[in-house]
Amino acid sequence: MAYSTLSGVNMVSMNIFSKTSGFRMTKHALERAQQRCIPPLIIHWLCQYGSRKRNNNGSIICYFDRKSVHLVASDVGQIVIRRLSGLMNAYLVIAGDQILTVGHRYKRIRNH
Repeated sequence: MAYSTLSGVNMVSMNIFSKTSGFRMTKHALERAQQRCIPPLIIHWLCQYGSRKRNNNGSIICYFDRKSVHLVASDVGQIVIRRLSGLMNAYLVIAGDQILTVGHRYKRIRNH
């Protein structure tokens, strides 16, 4: 099953995360990122700067908290973070070396 963009590039083969961060996106994650309008830049920042929490099933949730947002802001600037503030509630789920899904957080992630 191929997913094409406006430029005609196959989204499944356009996997920019396999070399840069060591994570590969599944077809499901590519679909969800497109449906939920989460750009590859935000996914890359989540992999690089995001806080991580292990689930009971062995997967890892990456999300932005205050500390990780400050880290991103120190690298790219506060103006960029202010412009993209609507996307800073994104999260992704990692299992092994694959990104399983991406989405927007509507609830707080509790750290016990």
